[in-house]
Amino acid sequence: MVRIERADTRDFLEVARLDRAAWTKTQHSEYIPDGEHAWRIWVEHALVFCAKEDGKVLGALVAFPTVSGSYCLHKVFVDEGQRGNGVGTRLMEALFVEVDALGVYCFLTVNPANESAIRLYEIWGFTEREFVSGYYREQEDRFVLMRRK
Repeated sequence: MVRIERADTRDFLEVARLDRAAWTKTQHSEYIPDGEHAWRIWVEHALVFCAKEDGKVLGALVAFPTVSGSYCLHKVFVDEGQRGNGVGTRLMEALFVEVDALGVYCFLTVNPANESAIRLYEIWGFTEREFVSGYYREQEDRFVLMRRK
C-alpha cells in the first residue's frame, strides 16, 4: 500500500535519484537537474512529501517557503511505473492540507504550451494566472498559477 508522508533526511538520496530519472524525460533535460545536495537541504527547510511503498520512494513533491509566507510548488514527480494510479494527486492533497492549515497560498509555474498540465492545475484550484515572458531563460516563458484556500 502506498503511503504519503513528509520526507526526512533518510529519504533525500532516493528522492534525488527519482528526480534525476524524471528529469531525463523533460523538455530541458540538457540542463543539470537538482542534485542530492539540494534535496538534502529541501527535506529540512521546505515541504517535501514522498509516496512510499515497502520503503521505496515512488514519487515526491517539493514546495519552497517564500519571503511573503506563501509556498512555491517547485516539483512533483512520480515513478513512470506508478503514473495513473493517483500517486501525484495524493502528493498534491498532502501539500494542500499543509498550506491550508498554515492559511497561506501556493503558486507554481508552468509552460504556457502545456495545456494538459494547466487543466490539471486548474482542477486542483490553481485558478489565478499571470504570464511572465522569459521566466527562466529568454526563450522560456511561463504562466504563474496561484491557488488560494
